[in-house]
Amino acid sequence: MSTRLSRILIALCGILGTILLGLYFGVGFSTGLAQLPPDATMAQVVSVATQYYNLWFLGTWLQATGSLLSVVFFIALAHRAGGAARLAGLLTVLGSAVLLAVVLIEGVFTIDLAQAAANGHQVTSLTSFDIMTVFTYIYPIVPAPVIFLALGTILLGSGLLPRVFGYLAFGLGIAFAVVGLVALFTTPILTIVVLSLQALWVLAAAITLLVQAGTAFDATEELQPKRP
Repeated sequence: MSTRLSRILIALCGILGTILLGLYFGVGFSTGLAQLPPDATMAQVVSVATQYYNLWFLGTWLQATGSLLSVVFFIALAHRAGGAARLAGLLTVLGSAVLLAVVLIEGVFTIDLAQAAANGHQVTSLTSFDIMTVFTYIYPIVPAPVIFLALGTILLGSGLLPRVFGYLAFGLGIAFAVVGLVALFTTPILTIVVLSLQALWVLAAAITLLVQAGTAFDATEELQPKRP
């Protein structure tokens, strides 16, 4: 695969991943699924679970697929910047693995929330809802800071993207770490704010990759021995 084509595919992963995650949040807020209070009663949870049964499944798919594409984007950035074998690159992979694990486990409880309600298991549906809502706190505590602090380190040592992206990644990593602690004692809405900034960062980085697809510096090519 040519360098230009791989850059385009990487950028598309970042763009499509962000779009799918945006749709996930958009569907939730537009239908009121994301506005159920943490102390919602069993009747409220079961009512919403059955009324929007298909949307719960759609939301799970959007979140899981969008997160997977985003993870591919993060790891591919580290690889193209020549940092895959460094400690920062390994931390990017670790953070991405934790991110996917968190998303998939949340997806299991989201599906069970709707499925249990449809099967008449109201207590199970409420329990899944209670567990599902706490995952909002997990992402900014570990996966997000690890991913963006590691990516910031890699990008600052590479010419793959303008250095401003490395500094902004550092800023996002620090912001997630702070929000991860503060949100535990205040409101998870703070996490949504930083997630919005993350989406802008990914879109800007992906678009920059597309623009520079033909001429951008590729650290991985410099590391490869030239054939006679």
